[in-house]
Amino acid sequence: MLLNSGAFDLGSDGRGRSTARLAAALASGGDARIRPDTDGRNQYFASILPTDALAYGSSTISSISQHAFDMLDRRWSGRFGRPVGAADYAEGLALLRVQFGEYFGLAGPLADTAVIFAASGTDLEYVGLAAAHDGRPLTAILLGRDEVGSGCIHSAAGRFFADETATGARVVAQSAIDPAFAATVLVDVAVRDASGQPRSSPDIAADLSQQVDKAAADGRRAVVHVVHGSKSGLTLPAIDDVERLVAAHGEAMTVVVDACQLRVSPAVVRRYLEAGCVVLMTGSKFAGGPPFSGFALVPAAVRGRALPLPAGFRRLATRAEWPADWPGADCLPALGNFGLLLRLQAAQIEIERFAALPAERLTDVIAAFGTHVGKMMTRLELACVPGAGKAGCLAADTLVTIDLASRWPRCDFDTAKAMHALIARNARQWLGREIRIGQPVKTHRLPGGAMAGTLRLSLSMPLIAELSALKGPALDTRLDNDMALVGAAISAAASTALCSRQPEPLG
Repeated sequence: MLLNSGAFDLGSDGRGRSTARLAAALASGGDARIRPDTDGRNQYFASILPTDALAYGSSTISSISQHAFDMLDRRWSGRFGRPVGAADYAEGLALLRVQFGEYFGLAGPLADTAVIFAASGTDLEYVGLAAAHDGRPLTAILLGRDEVGSGCIHSAAGRFFADETATGARVVAQSAIDPAFAATVLVDVAVRDASGQPRSSPDIAADLSQQVDKAAADGRRAVVHVVHGSKSGLTLPAIDDVERLVAAHGEAMTVVVDACQLRVSPAVVRRYLEAGCVVLMTGSKFAGGPPFSGFALVPAAVRGRALPLPAGFRRLATRAEWPADWPGADCLPALGNFGLLLRLQAAQIEIERFAALPAERLTDVIAAFGTHVGKMMTRLELACVPGAGKAGCLAADTLVTIDLASRWPRCDFDTAKAMHALIARNARQWLGREIRIGQPVKTHRLPGGAMAGTLRLSLSMPLIAELSALKGPALDTRLDNDMALVGAAISAAASTALCSRQPEPLG
């Protein structure tokens, strides 16, 4: 179903009508999170139309770039306003499977890797369950629940995370998606210690191994979730330890790699797949596509062991989104989802543009980003939340999590949420430019026990492509100006949010 394009009144000329219809289509085919308000923005403040905002918020979500929007407008000109049928949808997704396969280098032994599409990263968790389902009850071992999508604590356990699915089905939130997963148990393994420091990879791997053994002893199959590029840029356990886990436990578990930020290189993705891991990624964060879209890569050996999809998947997905040879996929409804197809195509446009960048320009832009973010934080007397990743890793180098409490000790998580909203709504009034930064993430506690306030700054593929066109001093000037505005916005929001709080009682 398409949204009413009248919500985007862009003029009566042909181009304006086409733009409005494309905007309406991009906001269709998802759950309530995707729907824009009267200002054309969703609940995460992302716009369904291209904007001139300083876009450093891809760790949360991206708005579509002008480049991708224009390419979609030309590609689909004359076809807006009417639904895409099941056959056209299947053809479009088949082409995307080929294009994603080329980007990730899925050739040779990986040529038969399954590519499965979904309306969001949260929905992708159901792919991991389908891959692990063998008739036994499941134990979902979730690593760092505060460092992954908020709905994942439900979807990873085989429950609906909202009262509506991307197919439009009305469901009961937090109920089982199918009786096959009604007995699923969720186990949380911490990714940081009590002080907020990332735990060591060997310690986390040992905890995961212990939980797999416990599940096996209880007659359960484990679904082990690891992270490559969490909300704060963590990659844990290290891939070497993931490979050792697989070697130690084999068929007792299925490993699901949450790489939904897509801050991961194709070579690393291939290494996960070669180890037999399911890899989850989205097109709306680092890839810079519009919200929401996702895709999972499933090794052929894992697909070959899968049981038929439980009937509950009929309310979650359509026929074309799963490979033709996945057992039970032929029972899914044969429907089209024009909005999801457009969002995935927009992400692929950005991935293709990013892949064409010279390696030295990518290195220069990422290094300059780190330098200028560091200078801004020094000026504001702010500190970074400790991360866990080696230099040269996209997850570590393209995302910075700011510890606001290092400058403002009373800045807790709720205050940071208020600051994030203030910046999104008021930056243009304050500074003459919209600014998008990443939402707070829970990483550590304040002395009183409340979660500390954080905000995130990150690069995206389209932003890197834009910055890569600037050479030498021009790149430094641009980033210096951008970080000056970002720093001013953070300071203004902190002043407003902290002043609005009730004074703390005297001891």
